[in-house]
Amino acid sequence: MLNDTQIPAPRVAIADERQAPTREWFRFFANLYDFIGLGSGAVPATSGGTGQTTYVAGDLLYASAANTLSRLPVGADHCYLGTDATSMPQWVPVGYGAYYDTTSPSFTADTPTIIPVGSVQFQRNMVLSANRVTIAQTGTYTITFSIQLTNASANDDRFTAWLRVNGADVADSASYVSVLKKHGSDNGSALVTVNLFYQFTAGQYFELYGLSKLGYAQVNTYAASSSPAYPRSPSVILTVAQVV
Repeated sequence: MLNDTQIPAPRVAIADERQAPTREWFRFFANLYDFIGLGSGAVPATSGGTGQTTYVAGDLLYASAANTLSRLPVGADHCYLGTDATSMPQWVPVGYGAYYDTTSPSFTADTPTIIPVGSVQFQRNMVLSANRVTIAQTGTYTITFSIQLTNASANDDRFTAWLRVNGADVADSASYVSVLKKHGSDNGSALVTVNLFYQFTAGQYFELYGLSKLGYAQVNTYAASSSPAYPRSPSVILTVAQVV
């Protein structure tokens, strides 16, 4: 910057005989004024500033170009910091959903059958329809479900549950549990609880599938009780949450 002022190596007086700034010093101060951005009201990034004059609490600064800092306004609730197609930061709404079912469907022996999920507790960036959860936003999701089972027969059975995405079974997603036979007046019971991670592309859907090996193990809802008091046990509880 000093070279731009054209001030020679020997010192130059700041004022001339009229007490006015000399040409060299006037040029120096004018260049300094422009350099630190006083004319625009904001010190540019190239001068050690930000180029910004106003902020809102929660705003973020990022390099939008080699010599430019830009301001990313504070995001809405339940968003995470991601990037767009040009690798610029952006706030991305997080997808999540909580679902359940209170029916008690029948399962034919040794027949893969969809596990019904019919009720929405809440959801965002995903939609439940016809027992399918459709994902609106590409990302990695955690899927957790529990399936309440009963067995009213005099024989033990086995129940297997797994994940299907766009109609195709997901490899290594199956879990199974033994459902013991009825003892006296008490039906056998079991609970399948599974947690899976899956990378979805926007628009994909998933379903839960199950298989009762002998047809004795069935998905079942247990009613609430008033004495002693405890809530209903839905046949299926399903939660989905976006991780990234």
